[in-house]
Amino acid sequence: MLDANTELHHTNCLANGSFRAMFAQSRIPMALVDRDRRYVQVNEAVLRLFEYPIEDVLGSRAGHTVVDEDHAVTDAHWNQLLRTNELYGERVVTHRNGSRMRVSYAAHGTTVGGTWLALIVTLSARFVGGSELVGSPEIRLATAESSRLTAREREVVGLVALGYNTGRIAAELSLSTSTVRSHVRNAMSKTGARTRAHLVALVLGDGLARD
Repeated sequence: MLDANTELHHTNCLANGSFRAMFAQSRIPMALVDRDRRYVQVNEAVLRLFEYPIEDVLGSRAGHTVVDEDHAVTDAHWNQLLRTNELYGERVVTHRNGSRMRVSYAAHGTTVGGTWLALIVTLSARFVGGSELVGSPEIRLATAESSRLTAREREVVGLVALGYNTGRIAAELSLSTSTVRSHVRNAMSKTGARTRAHLVALVLGDGLARD
């Protein structure tokens, strides 16, 4: 278990631009995928959620467990991500235990040291007919162009990225829940994010490029 000082360090990672610490520490499943659609890095939350051993994940092709669409549709979605650097949606995938799981995700492409990578973030996952395993994203339309977040907005997004719900974020920052929701809405509006998962993908993706 993290002590108070270590946890505080990680809650400030986003504000400090330390993508890799946030990626590793987050309770939200996150993965990095290369241009060939191969997983190059996943965090522990991915392994806990889907229960595949890491040696089966790294190097495997993203989307190979999707069961609710044919390969042509999956390929079209991937090509959209390559063109626009943005992708979000919902898919049904096969869990390691053979059950079907519905996941909501967002992906953001960025270039790191001349290499293109996509950060894929999952904020909602449930077995078909089962309860939520990660946490439901708040879906909102965003109309504003991307712009710089305030320090407080980045702090809130950092806690969202760690997997904290609105109530815990409010407690951590001594804010009301309505103020937290307002900061999330503002951050989504400024970045053009459609869901919380999309927001995390956009902001952490930019942090990845800076790191």
